[in-house]
Amino acid sequence: MDATEKLKQLTLLYVEDEDIARLSIGSFLRRYMGELLLASNGSEGLQLYQEKRPAVVITDLEMPVMNGMEMIRKIRELDHSIPIIITTAYDDDAHYCPEADLTILKPISFMELLQAVKDCLAAREKG
Repeated sequence: MDATEKLKQLTLLYVEDEDIARLSIGSFLRRYMGELLLASNGSEGLQLYQEKRPAVVITDLEMPVMNGMEMIRKIRELDHSIPIIITTAYDDDAHYCPEADLTILKPISFMELLQAVKDCLAAREKG
């Protein structure tokens, strides 16, 4: 089974507060994933994570209610092995998150994001 076929077996959580980005990137990801969960802030994302235990998390950092870094830390308390990808417009030390596997700077290339998901999953499989 190749990487694209494996994605169809998995659930992905995408957390983004900007409606247009969440809908457009969500629409793209939905074509490749078995199930796509969408959340508009870290609190919703954490709740969905706890309920559904997705295989991958993609999250923005700057969001209302609970930011992405806080959500990531809470997820890491529950699971150290889940791949987490950050999507952010910020490229500075204040937005560096060592708990994440990868950071992708906005504007997001759909294909770069898809490849990042595949790469993170492959890296986790190798251990």
